Amino acid sequence: MRLDDTIAAVATPLQPSGLGVIRVSGTEAVSLVEPLFKGRGRPLKKAETHKLLYGWIHDEGELLDKVLLVVMRAPHSYTTEDVVEIQCHGSPLVLRAILDLLLKQGARLAEAGEFTQRAFLHGRLDLTQVEAVADLIHATSEVGAKLAAQQLDGKLYQAIDVVKKQVVSIASLIEAGIEFPEEGLDFSQRENCLQRLDHACADLENMLSHAEQGRRMREGFAVALIGRPNVGKSSLLNTLLREQRAIVTTIPGTTRDSIEESVQIQGVAFRLTDTAGIRKTTDLLETEGIRRTQIVRDKADLVLLILDASEKLREEDQALIRELEQQRTIVVLNKKDRLSAKLPEWYDAISAMESVLISAKNGEGCDELESCLFAKATQDGLPQQDEIWITNRRQQQAAKNALAALQQAREILESSAGEEFLAVDLRSCLNALGEIVGETTPDDLLGQIFSEFCIGK
Repeated sequence: MRLDDTIAAVATPLQPSGLGVIRVSGTEAVSLVEPLFKGRGRPLKKAETHKLLYGWIHDEGELLDKVLLVVMRAPHSYTTEDVVEIQCHGSPLVLRAILDLLLKQGARLAEAGEFTQRAFLHGRLDLTQVEAVADLIHATSEVGAKLAAQQLDGKLYQAIDVVKKQVVSIASLIEAGIEFPEEGLDFSQRENCLQRLDHACADLENMLSHAEQGRRMREGFAVALIGRPNVGKSSLLNTLLREQRAIVTTIPGTTRDSIEESVQIQGVAFRLTDTAGIRKTTDLLETEGIRRTQIVRDKADLVLLILDASEKLREEDQALIRELEQQRTIVVLNKKDRLSAKLPEWYDAISAMESVLISAKNGEGCDELESCLFAKATQDGLPQQDEIWITNRRQQQAAKNALAALQQAREILESSAGEEFLAVDLRSCLNALGEIVGETTPDDLLGQIFSEFCIGK
C-alpha cells in the first residue's frame, strides 16, 4: 500500500440525506482542495486546524454546493496525516461531482478501509481498535455497540499490554540466565517468575472466559426456529420481527429455504432463522430444505422448538423432542388461541423442559418468550463496565495460543527443563499477544480485515 499519496472518498452513504461528507487525507490534502473552495477570510493553507469554515465548492467558477469544511493538520487527525473533510448536502449527484473534482486535482480514490488502515500503520490505532471501528459501524444491538466502544477506547489493548509487560519481565530474566549461564536462576528468581507467570495466565484466562459470550454479543445469538410443517414457525418469525417477512399459508411445506433476520431484545441482538418444516417427504426441494434445517439447528446458539398446542403430538414432534438439547432449547407451545384448556393434554411429555405458551397469530405470550430468550442468552452474563471482553474468533484464537505457550513455559520452569526451551515458549506467547493488537499479524490477515470496511472509513 502507498502512503505517500493523497486519497479521497465519500464517507457517508450515497443516498439522499441532509448531510454528506467527503474525506481527503495525505500530504497534498489542503493544496488539492484549496482551488475548489471559495470561502471568506484567509486562504485554506493558512486555515486554523479543527475549525469549521463556510463557503462554496466550485468547478471553474460554476458553484456546486454550499459547504462546511474543516482542516485537520497532521498529526492531529484520524490518519495522522493532513485531512480535509467537506460537509455538503447529501445528494449523491453532488457528492460524486465533488469527488470527481478532487480526483481530477490529483487525489486517488481510497480503497475500502484505507483511512483506517493509514491510522493503523501510523500508530493511531492498534488492531483491536481497528476491528472495533468496524464493529461499531455494523453494530446490531446496544450491547454490541457498547463492547465495540470499549475496545475503541483501547481497553483490550491496555489489558493485553499488561500481560505482555509481565511476560517481557520474565523473558528478560531468562535471557540473562542464557547469556550468563554461570549466574543461572536462583530460587527467589524462579519463584518470582512462577508468580508472574501465574498472574499473566490468570489475566488471559479471565479474558478468555468471556470470549464465546463476547463473540455472540457482537455477532448476535443465532436462533433456529424448528418444527414440523404448519406449527407456526413463519408466523412466529413475523410476530417477533413486527413485520410480515415470511410467507404464511395453510399449505404444508411452504418454507423451502431458510430465512434469516435480526431483532434486538433488551439491547441484545438475535439472528432468527425460519426453517423448512421437518417431516417425511419425497419432494426433492422440500428434502433439501429439511437438510438445511438440520444444519442450521446444529449450528445455532439457541433453538426454538415450535409445537402445535391445539393438536396431539405427531411422530415428527416426538422425534424432534427426543433430538433436542435441553440446555439450548426453548419449547414454544403455539396456537394458544385455539387451545380449549390451559395446557395441552400432552404437556407432561415436555414439562421438564423450558417452555412458553403463546399465540403467534395474536402475539399473546410473545413478550414472555422474548424474556426467556434474553435470559437464556445472557445466563453467562452481560459485559460490565470494568470487564475486558474478547469479541471475535481471531482475538480468541491468538489469546488461546498465548495462554498455551505460558502454561507450557510454567511446566518447563517448574521442572527446570532448561532456560532455552522456556525462552522459546515466552517468545511464542509474545508473538501471539502481538498478533491480537497487530504487532505481529500476517499481511494477508490484515488485508482481509481492512477489506471488510466500507470505502471512506
